[in-house]
Amino acid sequence: MRLWGSRMGKDLDQEVAEFSTSINEDQELYWFDIIGSLAHCKMLQKIEILNQTEAQHIQRGLVQLLQNIEKNQINLNVYEDIHSAVEINLKQMIGEPAEKLHTARSRNDQIVLDERLFLREKIIHLIRGINNLQKGLLTLAQKYPTLVMPGYTHLQPAQPILFAHHLLAYFFMLQRDAERLKDALTRLNQLPLGAGALAGTSIPIDRKYVAELLAFPSVQANSMDVVADRDYVLETLNALSIAFLHLSRFGEELVLWNSPGFQFIIIDDAFTTGSSIMPQKKNPDIAELIRGKAGEVIGSWISLAVTLKGLPLTYNRDLQQDKPPLLRAVHECEKTFHIATRLINNIQPDSERMEAALQKGFLTATDLCEYLVGKGIPFRKTHEIVGSIVRELVSQDKSFQDLSFQELENYIGQLDQEVALVLDEKQSINRKQSEGSTSPQEVKKQFVIAQKLLDRWMAYNTRIEKEWHSKYQLLLSVE
Repeated sequence: MRLWGSRMGKDLDQEVAEFSTSINEDQELYWFDIIGSLAHCKMLQKIEILNQTEAQHIQRGLVQLLQNIEKNQINLNVYEDIHSAVEINLKQMIGEPAEKLHTARSRNDQIVLDERLFLREKIIHLIRGINNLQKGLLTLAQKYPTLVMPGYTHLQPAQPILFAHHLLAYFFMLQRDAERLKDALTRLNQLPLGAGALAGTSIPIDRKYVAELLAFPSVQANSMDVVADRDYVLETLNALSIAFLHLSRFGEELVLWNSPGFQFIIIDDAFTTGSSIMPQKKNPDIAELIRGKAGEVIGSWISLAVTLKGLPLTYNRDLQQDKPPLLRAVHECEKTFHIATRLINNIQPDSERMEAALQKGFLTATDLCEYLVGKGIPFRKTHEIVGSIVRELVSQDKSFQDLSFQELENYIGQLDQEVALVLDEKQSINRKQSEGSTSPQEVKKQFVIAQKLLDRWMAYNTRIEKEWHSKYQLLLSVE
């Protein structure tokens, strides 16, 4: 049975039916489809399309149907979509009252409601996943607050930094990723139901009442906009794509730090794999997969963007293709945030290797420049002086540590003995004064900021979920 068959003179071709079905993806939306129908039913009773008895039959039937689906007592695969599955099964359960449920509603606005309910729930799950990863980074950073390592530009040794400072850089990238998801939630958290197929309805429905029942703070203003666009999906995928760009960079650095050229970290054996032919291998596969998953998430965003490009208003069946990339990306992100957090919790820095690496690459050259600036020499001149010193030392296969105080004075002129501290890699950290820098004092401030942000996220996630779930519970509490 199909909900639209009365216009056609023959049954739908079987291959066409199989080609056009969306039930494989729709199944994940069943809970939200039924919750939305419960709210719609209460509204129809309020405007007296349904009497009390009919409304009670429908509500009880929907709750029973939900339980049947959760117990795998209904084979959803035989239906065209989740809306058909719910309506057809509801009619079999309660009879004629089920035929009134679709009053003033189209599958066009119904699917948008289902997706928005689903997606706002998932966004909170995803934000929580990001927060857990942030917590893992913060915990690891706080465990090694004074560990110094080389910082890099162009993948070349640049300046000494704190290991904790490096980890916190990713913390704050992820913070913006969570904020982008929250921003997307703000825009998608509007009630679409009531748009009908595209033009609204002549039936005097109460959209604000439905919005209240489902904890939407407002209703969408334009019925054509409701059914025509999927920008709320696209925006969420975009936010996730940026998050996974950040994760891919972190995964790449873990791979580098684990490699023989660096050996800055030790990854627990449980998070590595071996080789089927080379018995000595210990490969950072999990970090590599985290790096590689970015392609799938970004691909989902591109897939939907191309689908939406050039579509005329309003509804077109192309829009059915929003669900595969959405579901694929959401599932990959949930899994990857979780496994990345576990990986972080199973990493140990190799302080000896990091300290040895500090001796290479003239990491305190900038410190020497800034020291000379403090002596009244223009920065551009100090850059020239220090650059020539480095060039000379490289030609002699020497480092700053090989220079005597007298040799330094020969290059620069009269100096104070404190210049030795300027060239010390660990002292370089302590000399930093700018806000947000890698000095121990500034990194401690970043610890405080980071913890406050996590506390704020925890309160936000808990509050908004409690608000939604209390509304859902009222809808499911049928007399």
